[in-house]
Amino acid sequence: MTGSKYICKPKDQLDTIDLKIIRSLSRDCRVSYRNISSIVGITPNAIKERINTMVCNGIIQSFIVNVNPALFGYEKECLLTLKHFYKKTTISNDDIIKHLNLLGDVRVYAKLLQRNALFVISLRQGAEDKIELVGDLLKQSALVVEYAFMNYRAISMKVRSSDFKIIKSLLSNPRMRVEDIAKDTSLSAKTVTRRLEKLRENNIIEFGVIRNMSSMHLTGYIEFAVMIHLIDDSLYQPVFEKIYQEMQEYLFVIPHANQKEGIFLVFFCSNIPTVDLILRRLESYEGVNRIEMFITTKLVYYQDWIKREMYKRLSSEEVLWQRQ
Repeated sequence: MTGSKYICKPKDQLDTIDLKIIRSLSRDCRVSYRNISSIVGITPNAIKERINTMVCNGIIQSFIVNVNPALFGYEKECLLTLKHFYKKTTISNDDIIKHLNLLGDVRVYAKLLQRNALFVISLRQGAEDKIELVGDLLKQSALVVEYAFMNYRAISMKVRSSDFKIIKSLLSNPRMRVEDIAKDTSLSAKTVTRRLEKLRENNIIEFGVIRNMSSMHLTGYIEFAVMIHLIDDSLYQPVFEKIYQEMQEYLFVIPHANQKEGIFLVFFCSNIPTVDLILRRLESYEGVNRIEMFITTKLVYYQDWIKREMYKRLSSEEVLWQRQ
């Protein structure tokens, strides 16, 4: 939304066009109105109007940039699920996150059905050994703890100081225009465009949206996430390509391949039998060890850790420059 003259129109229900727009933005929130228009079949101005309306009504809660944690030296990702088997617990959600931050940095919190929760935690070397200690602390609060670890893929490109400056600008506004990024970083627009493409190609950054999960159900669709655990990390690409070819119509969000041993995807469909069909088909693929399904009612992305790491990296770059 730009300009003080914009009038927010109330919207209490989504239609299939809104869903297609959210799907496009979830895969890349920097996609242009024109590109979305070619997919959806309405004018770019109509696309812009619908996005503004969904933003001001809180259906699209924010645009985000996700940064590959391996860029800052994190080695593993922990998927930790907490299950409430009792009516009362003696610990708040904030306290749970404080405990989990003893392991590393909590990146994502997903509130699941039946008061359960999923946390995605980025870990540095050696932090995996602390999981049992944290798990014991949480179990004392009438929680059942389950967890799995995955290794991050190593960064294959040389990341420059200009790349960190670009990422810093994008953290303030993931949809910032290239010209404005160039002005903010004192780089040329051509350099910004070239480095952005490199960062994307090497799975260092990706762009998406935070959605109001309750609003998604107004379309009559079921949204669910699936974690696919592979027998061997060398099978990632063939399994992913098979899923993409056979299930394109159901795929909602396709995150980048930061993990070696698993594939995390978000699907949507219109009914429970189709959910079951998708899950059974995924289980049948050669190379799949097991799958986990999550139905999320609330989703929170934490980005303070990225800002902290960005500040540390840019500060160290500044010190080195001053010493030269």
